[in-house]
Amino acid sequence: MILRVYLFFLGVIIIVFAMAYVKKSRETVLRVASFFGILNVFSLAYILGDYAIFVLVSLILLLSIDELAKSYKLKYPIPFAVIVAGCYLLMLYFESYLIYFIPAFLLLVGLTFAGTLNMIRNPFYVYFWGVMSLAISAASLVALYSLNPDAIFFLIAMLAFNDVTGYFVGRRFGKIRIFKILSPKKTLEGYIGGLGGLLAGLILFHTIIPVLAGTSLLQNFILLTSIFIFGNAGDLLFSKIKRSVKIKDFSNLLPGHGGILDRFDSSLTVSPLLFMFLYCMK
Repeated sequence: MILRVYLFFLGVIIIVFAMAYVKKSRETVLRVASFFGILNVFSLAYILGDYAIFVLVSLILLLSIDELAKSYKLKYPIPFAVIVAGCYLLMLYFESYLIYFIPAFLLLVGLTFAGTLNMIRNPFYVYFWGVMSLAISAASLVALYSLNPDAIFFLIAMLAFNDVTGYFVGRRFGKIRIFKILSPKKTLEGYIGGLGGLLAGLILFHTIIPVLAGTSLLQNFILLTSIFIFGNAGDLLFSKIKRSVKIKDFSNLLPGHGGILDRFDSSLTVSPLLFMFLYCMK
């Protein structure tokens, strides 16, 4: 499975990179190059196994904590890092209870959308957000690999389908801007393109890479709607956080993307849902 997914995305990367290079689109070239690096890192971790996935996700979590602490200009970032990382390790140690934290995570997502910028800007809020969002999401990513190693690549691939098709369709045809304040570049046409990309991804994972073989129509519908809604919600959620602390990107670690939280925002919101889905199917 890993080889098929890798070769498929390598082909897509080469095509998109060539098109961007011909059109001299520096931003797209940087985005594609960064994604190629991410693909290789996750592929290597997948091959090496459980400990490599744990180390990789832990590194992503630590970088996310650092970005969030700097964005909020926390006076004491070390206690924040210790609390979030400690909760993450506890959730992994008691992995069988992880699913019971996910409703709290969903409640926090709703509160963040409904909350005012002043509420989100509050330093105490970032502690709550770090534990109930970053820790749960990171633990869910590691737990996903334990449940089904292919789930990690399924998650990355489906979100890539959503992001890539939404990005290009939005740039080419986007006119109707839905979230003018939170994310002014997001358009209705882009979201429709992303949904089309997710449908193409489901077809791919039923045929060429049959990860979803044997799943029912209802299960596929739940997967599609969950990834579409919460994947895009993750982007808007972190956009609201950035707006509340008045920054454009969380960092410039990943050229063309911004920071770790800019790149993995959708993964962090979808991973708990995908874990819950697979856990209930088990």
